[in-house]
Amino acid sequence: MPELPEVETYKTYIDSTALHQRITAMECGDTRLLKQPRSDFETHLIDQEFKATQRIGKYLFIETTREKVLVLHFGMTGRPHYYKTEESRPKYAHIVLSFENGFHFAFENKRKFGWWNLTSSIAEFKAEHKLSDDARDLKLDDFKKSLEGRKTDIKKILMDQSVAAGVGNWMADEILYQAQMHPTKKVNDMTTEAIERVFEAMKKVIEVAIENDAHYADFPDHFLMHFRKEGATCFHTGAKIEKIKVGGRTTYFSPEWQKL
Repeated sequence: MPELPEVETYKTYIDSTALHQRITAMECGDTRLLKQPRSDFETHLIDQEFKATQRIGKYLFIETTREKVLVLHFGMTGRPHYYKTEESRPKYAHIVLSFENGFHFAFENKRKFGWWNLTSSIAEFKAEHKLSDDARDLKLDDFKKSLEGRKTDIKKILMDQSVAAGVGNWMADEILYQAQMHPTKKVNDMTTEAIERVFEAMKKVIEVAIENDAHYADFPDHFLMHFRKEGATCFHTGAKIEKIKVGGRTTYFSPEWQKL
């Protein structure tokens, strides 16, 4: 599933391709992907332009020349695709906007878990969905405050979008590996130093992933993503990577490196 780094690459892609062009038509092969009536999207998008983008966590917001903001969530397999010829149209382009310059903006969505929405303001959407500040921008004091009084596993907390918007399953595993923290460590048992270590690891993982355009193969050798499977070998200890469930999510960790 696209997490913060992947969506950041999509933001950069859209910024370099689809901004400041008049939208002339909209096509939608499955209106279940639209959170509002198709006519609302046509009203607020056709004859308008994309002005700017903003990302909060896994959500991408596209400001338009009308009063509404387009909200994109990429689900499991969603991604943007800017193309010109029909031959270049992606197979799973379920939503397509056409531009005056002859190019098209497709929302690829093979498994159809992604969706589009409209909101009056980004701040309003953020409040309604109880999103924290984007994890990349999150301040340490705010992170600490959101952990106060919590008694659950640190991995579950990291994946709570009201705590660290944008962190998903693979990122949480990577953050905890880099912080040398067991995924089932209870937050109320963590020292201030341990919380700060997790926070710094989160910032490190985010920046490394963005710098490498979320291409896992390009991550540093000591990143868990290179051996994130059961029975693989831990970079630091040589022990076997184990797989468990935390909060219903498959979780990989090194028991010798991340001791409880």
